[in-house]
Amino acid sequence: MTKGYVVRIGWWSVLFIILLISWIWSPECTLAAHIADNSLEGSAQKKLIDVNLTQQKLTAFTDDQVAYTAYVMTGRPGLGTPTGTYHVFARESPTTFYSPWAPGTANWYPPTHINYALEWKVGGYYLHDSWWHSQYGPGTTGWHYDPMFGWQEGSHGCIAMALADARWLYQWAPIGTTVEIHY
Repeated sequence: MTKGYVVRIGWWSVLFIILLISWIWSPECTLAAHIADNSLEGSAQKKLIDVNLTQQKLTAFTDDQVAYTAYVMTGRPGLGTPTGTYHVFARESPTTFYSPWAPGTANWYPPTHINYALEWKVGGYYLHDSWWHSQYGPGTTGWHYDPMFGWQEGSHGCIAMALADARWLYQWAPIGTTVEIHY
C-alpha cells in the first residue's frame, strides 16, 4: 500500500512563488541583465556586437578591435528593432521560429527554420540567419526588391543576416556578449 503525503505550505510561500514567477516572466528579467560584468562567461567580457541601424551594419569587436563586419536587415516600419544595450542570453542552433501573430494577419509568418539564433531581448528578439533574404544593408528595412525572392520588407524586429555571417557570429559570441543597437 502506498502512503500519501500532504505538503503544507503557508500563504507566504505561495506569495513568494507567485512573485518569483512574475519576476522571471517580466520583460525586465533577462539572464544577462543579472550577471555582473566581471562574472560573464570567459571571453564575453571582451566582446561587443555593435549594430548601426542607419547603416544596417553589424560590427563585432574583440578587445576593442574589429573582428568581423556584416550587413544586416532590421525591423520594418511599425516593427522596429529596439535600441539600447543588451546581452546575449540564449543560443539556439538549429531552431524554429513561430509567429506570435494570428494566421491571416499582416505580420503572420509560417513556422520558419533558423540555423543560428542568438536571443538578446526577451520577447523573441534575435540575431539570426534568414535564408529567405539575399540582400542586406541600407534600404532593406522598408519595402524593397530582393533579386532572388522578390518584393520584401524588413524583419519583425530581429537582426537578420546571411547564413555565413550568422554562423560566424554564433560560433564567436558566448552567453553574456554585449549587444549595442543604435542609429
